Parts: sequence; structure tokens; C-alpha cells
Amino acid sequence: MSSPQTLTAWTVGLILFCVLAEVGTQLNFKAAADGARPERPVASLLSQPILWIGILLWAIEAVAWLLVLEHARLAVAFPIMTLTYAATPLAAGLVLGEELTRGQKIGAAMIALGVMVVALSDFRGAA
Repeated sequence: MSSPQTLTAWTVGLILFCVLAEVGTQLNFKAAADGARPERPVASLLSQPILWIGILLWAIEAVAWLLVLEHARLAVAFPIMTLTYAATPLAAGLVLGEELTRGQKIGAAMIALGVMVVALSDFRGAA
């Protein structure tokens, strides 16, 4: 097995696509769950197009993630994917109107800073 290269602009872009796709998936899943009827939760979930959009997005993300893993080391790519832990709550606040505590906002900023450190330690500006 050949050793994957350091991060390139293309690989970073693909990882960021995966992050955004994961955030979108989670927002779709939450919206579908919020729309479920308690008397028939599974049937009402399965009948919601927003759930199926989330599942499709999840599948596309999986293919993109495999491309990432073909070109980047998991030890670098996976920590960058943890941006989802910062971006998903922020997106839930913006899109779904969920309130974030001060600690959640600080935590999201700390995650983003840590991801920057990991990414920059392995980034090679060539495409």
C-alpha cells in the first residue's frame, strides 16, 4: 500500500465538502425527527422526503470520504472532520433556531482552532 500524500487544496476542499454534507445530513435528520408523529413514528419518518434527502446526502458524503482517504492520511483527515462537532450546533442555531450556550460557542471555536492546527501541520498548497 502506498503512503497517501500530504493534504492538497483539492483534498482539503473534499474534506470540507464532507463536513458540510454531514452538517446537512444531521439538519435533515433532525427536521425529519421533529416532523415525526408520535402515534406512528417510524412510518411518519419514512414518509418524509427530508429524511430521504438526508440519507442521499449521507451516501454522497461516504463516497467523497472514500476519495479523501485515498489521498490523505486518516490521522490528518479525520481530525478535520471533527469540524462537524462545531459546525452542526452552529447550523442548528442558524437553521433550526436552537439556542447555544456560551460554553457551546467557546467549545466550537476551540474545535475549529484545533482543526486549523492539525490541517496546517500537513497542508501542502499545491493542487
